Amino acid sequence: MNDLAGKTSFPKSKYQLDLIERGYDGQLSKTTMQKGIFPPPMKFMFHTLLICVSTKTTAFIEIPLKIQYLGYAIMLKTDFNYSQALFTDLVNNVKNVKEKKKHNFSCVPKVLKLLFKTKTSCKSF
Repeated sequence: MNDLAGKTSFPKSKYQLDLIERGYDGQLSKTTMQKGIFPPPMKFMFHTLLICVSTKTTAFIEIPLKIQYLGYAIMLKTDFNYSQALFTDLVNNVKNVKEKKKHNFSCVPKVLKLLFKTKTSCKSF
């Protein structure tokens, strides 16, 4: 991740075409994709991303758009500004806790701790 040079999204038609070429065999009309329709290596990558960096607590068969973008950036070996999405999730979680909403803090602190530790040890944070 390189936030300064990283993208925050990709052109829908380009990344959807690339995913089809890599084996996705499902509908592309929705923003959420189904993990089970990918070939096994991509299914495993998206599953790992969902478990490690997603704030989802249910429906791990669905891949939200920001996780799709992150996976696509990994496939392209390009920089992606995922920390903005993490920050937005954290802000929303704090708001949900304050408003005592059912869906509150579900971000994985261990992953964030590792990310911050890695960034600070590289002197780029």
